[in-house]
Amino acid sequence: MNDQTEELRNRIDEARKHMDRVLITIDGPCASGKTTLAKALAEALGAAVIHTDEYVVPHARKTPERLAVPGGNCDVERLTREVVAPWKKGLPGKFRRYDCRADRMLDPEDLPEGDVLILEGSYSNLPPIREYADLRIFVNRPWEIREERLRRRESEASLRRFREMWIPLENAYFEAYGLPDEGCILWPAGGENG
Repeated sequence: MNDQTEELRNRIDEARKHMDRVLITIDGPCASGKTTLAKALAEALGAAVIHTDEYVVPHARKTPERLAVPGGNCDVERLTREVVAPWKKGLPGKFRRYDCRADRMLDPEDLPEGDVLILEGSYSNLPPIREYADLRIFVNRPWEIREERLRRRESEASLRRFREMWIPLENAYFEAYGLPDEGCILWPAGGENG
């Protein structure tokens, strides 16, 4: 664990002293390292991770009107109702992930147990979620690094779709909600924007 990660861990540990349940959001542009950070924190803290990619709007509801709303690609209503609000309140419940590739809801799962939940992915700072979040991390890297990561993991067709659709939608969301804002912990420290 490096010094930056240790400092972040200390902030989380401090929050745990004062709260029964700590909700951490990890937001930022595509290929910035959100999932990697979420995994490392989850392992260090014994926390569960929910990915916003599992809460995209189903294809039937992905209308031009819905996508025109900043953050409209995220099914924030269902995510807040099924996961965020009940988990934060310590209520038992079930939630269902959405498989975008198969365009179907997966089997219900019990809400994660434990005192830390990490919500990872773009759109994890939408207002309905933000009101429950205790620590908000915004991950960013220069575009050149993110582009190289996308090239390694995506096909040419998929990369084109990122450039033409997903990145502009993310940028519209960041701009509409002024992200990162002063309440965000910039990661890496200093928030390498690009």
